[in-house]
Amino acid sequence: MITKSDGFDLNIGRRFPDGRRYTFAAIALFVFLIIIYANSFHGAWQFDDRPNIVENKNITLKTLDWPDIKKTFYAPEGGRISRPLSYLSFALNYYFGKFDVVGYHIVNFIIHYLSSVLLFLFAYNTLGLPTVRDRYSPASYSIALLATFFWATSPVQVTAVTYIVQRMASMAALFYIMAMYFYLKGRTTDRTWKQVLFLGLCALSAAFSLATKENAIMLPVSIWLYDLLLIQGVTRETIIKNAKLLIPALLVLLVVGLLYTDISTLMAGYTNRPFTLTERLLTEPRVIIFYITLLLYPISSRLTLIHDMELSSSFFTPWSTLPAIAIIIALLLLAGYVSRKRPLISFCIFFFFLNHLIESSFIPLELVYEHRNYIPSMFFFVPVAIVMLYVIDYFSYTKAIQFTMVSVFAFLLSAQGHTGSIRNTLFEHPLFLWSDNVKKTPTLSRPYNNLGAAYWDLGLHDEAYESYSKALSLNRQTNLLNRGVNLYNLGVYHLYVKGEYDKALDLFRSALETYPGYWPAYHDTAICLILKGDLCEAGKTTVAALSSWPDNAFFHHTMGFVLLKTGQYDQAIKEARRALSIDPDLHNALCVLGEAFRRKGNDRVATVYWKRYLEENPNDLEGNFALIKLYSRGSDQDALSLTIGRLICMKGSAGWHEFVGQVLRDTKIPAYTPDPEEIASIITDNLNDSLHR
Repeated sequence: MITKSDGFDLNIGRRFPDGRRYTFAAIALFVFLIIIYANSFHGAWQFDDRPNIVENKNITLKTLDWPDIKKTFYAPEGGRISRPLSYLSFALNYYFGKFDVVGYHIVNFIIHYLSSVLLFLFAYNTLGLPTVRDRYSPASYSIALLATFFWATSPVQVTAVTYIVQRMASMAALFYIMAMYFYLKGRTTDRTWKQVLFLGLCALSAAFSLATKENAIMLPVSIWLYDLLLIQGVTRETIIKNAKLLIPALLVLLVVGLLYTDISTLMAGYTNRPFTLTERLLTEPRVIIFYITLLLYPISSRLTLIHDMELSSSFFTPWSTLPAIAIIIALLLLAGYVSRKRPLISFCIFFFFLNHLIESSFIPLELVYEHRNYIPSMFFFVPVAIVMLYVIDYFSYTKAIQFTMVSVFAFLLSAQGHTGSIRNTLFEHPLFLWSDNVKKTPTLSRPYNNLGAAYWDLGLHDEAYESYSKALSLNRQTNLLNRGVNLYNLGVYHLYVKGEYDKALDLFRSALETYPGYWPAYHDTAICLILKGDLCEAGKTTVAALSSWPDNAFFHHTMGFVLLKTGQYDQAIKEARRALSIDPDLHNALCVLGEAFRRKGNDRVATVYWKRYLEENPNDLEGNFALIKLYSRGSDQDALSLTIGRLICMKGSAGWHEFVGQVLRDTKIPAYTPDPEEIASIITDNLNDSLHR
């Protein structure tokens, strides 16, 4: 029978005394989590994964030398150190497995698992503190384990685990809870050397957490609150004592913050948002209440990546604004009221709201993201677990009801684990994720635009155009700059699919009016002008772009191409080499180099560059025809025959003239433009010579 006397633990304590309890918790958590997340290890790159990881040259770690490691600390754009430990972890993944997603997902899973284990250890040790021991100690193991299971298996955590880039949230949380655990150990040990060791580890973990994501700045406040409520205990004396220390510390923090934070720049972020500061402050209480309901009722239909939240324009519009504010105030007052008699409950409530403060206050971030609950929800389920065990104890002498309640709670735990597993499948491909998102937020533009990008990557250009058009017609953006991206995507369709250059140019110019800092629109404007034959204007556009993005490899390559086509071969070579020095994987720059040297009469160097290009693109017709031209002017007949043989395998039943002409159709702006008659003649002569030999 499950009662208070046996700790509600199904005799686990008798079977796994002392260290076995920890072992059981660690193994059980691993088994449950691997069942839920086993299908996440092959999840594709999604959304912000691309700019932060796949397209981020800073994380392409080739060696473990300090200069290479230091480079990873910098944000993809802006040249400033940002979340260095997060980016370093991505760089180490790249070092060992390049862009194989499995390695990234395994690391994310390990982080989530370790966070869960540490959360259990912290909760279990907390329940043994003198301030709460008498009330909870008999059931401390079960409370800690049950609360941890509900937190770790919640589908709300999926975006922090399966969505690779949100390792930033989960890894910050790992160091966050690690710091709190070490603080607890340091504050409760009697030995000086252990105090120094644990508090030192606490400080180190705190630094790591802050170096992973900025919202860890609330960790010192969380530790102070924990110490006051659960170690010191709330009394008139402790409140006065802590106020004397806290108020000066907050004043110093405020002064430092004002000195090192440009408020005007921070507030400028609202110029790109569809809401004002007032609207955000009024809306976020409803967002917080939504988070609470999502944690308590996490069914699949309520979970998605980008949520559609109606803005609050006043206390009464929509009607739920004022009640949401009232509920939050009531919960905070309740936490204060019970802080002396029930400090654990008080801490759990304060911790939740405190750690939502950074991302749910005045900073002009997007309104809703599920991964923002990862740290705040760490103690959310402790009161839930206490209530569950109280219910089980209440019906301890009515076995049928007790068994029913245990079955219901087990079902809830299994159900949310199953929902998490189902949500993992959406991350297998962007098409799945964004198709699901547009169903759940049919009036938002961004999911349609992202769905269009998924279609585009699959080569389904007409379907992509429909999604882009839908996004534009809705015109409901979470960031006003995204309309510029939307217009750009439509321009790309008209440029590369329809060949409607004037229409594409109009859309690119509209995109730049909306989003002046969107460099791809500048780049494709130049490409469009090249295709129209306006090399002069294309060069001017590229020069202007290079003044803003001097280290953009694509602009240097395009500039090199324009210079090549206008006969400025030495400058073309300089620009192409600059492009390759920035991005060694920009293989098209090799074409510019190969053709520039060929036109300068340096066939030997030209051949080297074209061969390097074909090593990466062996079936590229432009490169093969360029080499045929070069080999025909030299003495390497074996290489010429080998290249022609490769083309014979690719040609199929098409005639040589038709096949050579294909490069003109498939390569819209080739560096080398073959003469079909000349190439066909070289090939025919070589084949005839081979027959005679």
